[in-house]
Amino acid sequence: MKKNVLDFLQDNKGSFISGTYISDKMGISRAAVWKQIRQLRQVGYSIIARPNYGYCLEKEPDLLNSTLLSNQLINYYKVLDSTNLAARHLAEQGCPTYTTVIAEEQLKGRGRRGRSWFSPSNSGLWFSIVLRPEMISPATAAPITLVTAAALASSLKKYYELAIKIKWPNDLLIGRKKFGGILSEIKGEPDRVEYLVIGTGLNINQRSSDFPPDLQDKATSLLVESGRFFKRTELFLSLWRDLCQAYDIFFREGFAPFHGKLLTFNNFIDQNVSISWPGGSVKGLVLDLDQDGALIIKDSQGDLKKINYGEIN
Repeated sequence: MKKNVLDFLQDNKGSFISGTYISDKMGISRAAVWKQIRQLRQVGYSIIARPNYGYCLEKEPDLLNSTLLSNQLINYYKVLDSTNLAARHLAEQGCPTYTTVIAEEQLKGRGRRGRSWFSPSNSGLWFSIVLRPEMISPATAAPITLVTAAALASSLKKYYELAIKIKWPNDLLIGRKKFGGILSEIKGEPDRVEYLVIGTGLNINQRSSDFPPDLQDKATSLLVESGRFFKRTELFLSLWRDLCQAYDIFFREGFAPFHGKLLTFNNFIDQNVSISWPGGSVKGLVLDLDQDGALIIKDSQGDLKKINYGEIN
């Protein structure tokens, strides 16, 4: 019933339509119409009610289109604790490769090292993809986070003119602020990957004031940087297709096809950085990115070090 009331309002968006007309057409009472209007307002629709005029749909919330997003591989949820957790559950049940979980909102979104990821509704893209590569070791699969970053940056650059940079190994930046992050998780044996879960969070239509105070000087969104709203469902489907294609190439050809893209979008070459990981850290000048995605660092003693894992601070 709520959808039928919404259909009437959408067909007359910007104009008033009387409650009597809607109730007569639907064969329900005006009180029932009002109940549906109230429910639509609760989920973010801006609807003006004016005596003797009726109702006018002024603004619609930026909701993901669950119909377009629901197919054999894409699983849409309105709210989840974490898309990675839901994807891992599906992976344990034997779901096929490229099975994807996307949520309108995450209550306990996660970043690397146990950090939380701010994932409000009606604003971003929060999704996780299950991958089941055949006969591949964890070491060979290690650059998957960089492959994801390169594919996302390339796709967004292809569709929109945005000055995107990649902060090794998993952050997407515009200027000095972060708008995207990637969390990769793996299950397998020392010589074989059973499955990978690649979680992605992208800030799309948030305004600066939407971020918590402690994030406003660190986080940004595509809306803030471009000045335009994005149709999130269409954007996600474009990115998803490009990601699936990138993963297919990676598992066939390795990291080499993505090396040049990483260098194109890098913000780390020729930078003095501090890189830390559980149990260790190093400071030095980043000289290059090798053919496996590792950073080549010259430390303060002039020694060259190859860094496969860690985080630039």
